[in-house]
Order: sequence, then C-alpha cells, then structure tokens
Amino acid sequence: MEKELVKRVRNGDDSAFAELVHPLIEKGYRASYSILRSKEKAEEVLQISMIEAYRNIMNGKEIHYFTTWFLTLVSHRSIDMIRKFAKEKEFSDEISLIAEKENVEEAIIKDETEGELKKSITSLTNEDYRTVLLLYYYQELSINEIANLLNLKIPTVKSHLRRGRNALEKKLLENQMIEVNIR
Repeated sequence: MEKELVKRVRNGDDSAFAELVHPLIEKGYRASYSILRSKEKAEEVLQISMIEAYRNIMNGKEIHYFTTWFLTLVSHRSIDMIRKFAKEKEFSDEISLIAEKENVEEAIIKDETEGELKKSITSLTNEDYRTVLLLYYYQELSINEIANLLNLKIPTVKSHLRRGRNALEKKLLENQMIEVNIR
C-alpha cells in the first residue's frame, strides 16, 4: 500500500502524499515532542520532516518501509534541532561572557579614571575650587544648592567652578589624563 502511494506521489498526485503522511502525523508529533519537550518545536520538526519526505520521494529515493523511515526522519530532525539550539545557547553564552568581560573592564577603567580625577581635585591648592568641584561632581549638588550650603553668591560659585575646572584641566594634562572630559 505505501509503495503504491509513493509511486502516485512521484506521478504528481498530491493527495497520495496526504494519504501517506496523515496517519503518521500524530505518531511523528509524539516522537518529536518526547525528544524536544516543546509543542512549537515538535510542530516545526514535523513540518520540516514532511517537506524532506516529499523531496526525497520526488527525487526518487528508494523507501521500502515509509512509516519506519518517516518516524526515523522525524527523530533525527528532532535531535538536529536539539543540537542547533545547544549551539545557539553556547554562542549566546559566549556573547554574554564577552559582554560581561567588557563591562568589567569598563567598570575598572571608570573606577581608575574617577580615582585619578578625585585625587587630582583633592590635590588642587585652592580650597574653594576643591570644595565646589567635589560638591558639584561627586555630591551632584546644583549651583544654587552649593551657594546655599557654603553661604556664597551664585556668581561666586560659578566663578569657583569655572576656575576650578581650568585648574583641574591643567593638573590632568600634567598627569597625562588628557581624554577626561571635565565639562
């Protein structure tokens, strides 16, 4: 019976292919699901297997026991899918590790840069500039808040901030930390 259906498929009878695979769909799905444990993936494997079976028939492949051959095909494609997803997960894990490594390196560089920057600020000779820069950049206070805290006028705080930045820029150039943007 299967051989007759295969012959009809090769002769262009699409309904013969439906007759051939229809009784195997449930068994194929269960076989694939038992391997993959995913409804969507099992359905995908079943579709891939039916397409591959049709192509093999049309290409003249000699198939003696279609049921056995088809269920074996489904099992092999299910295993292929597991391998595919394992490789993708491996690749994804590698990308995550690389990203983590880059984030760690960036964090270390940032910490070192901030440490050098803070050291440069605290080494400024003018105490007013040091104080305003530390409050502005490290305490993240606004100019108004700094003025209120230090009992200074706003233009004075702005002047200390500008002069402090200039002094800090000179200090950083001396220490060869040229690429730090302090503005």
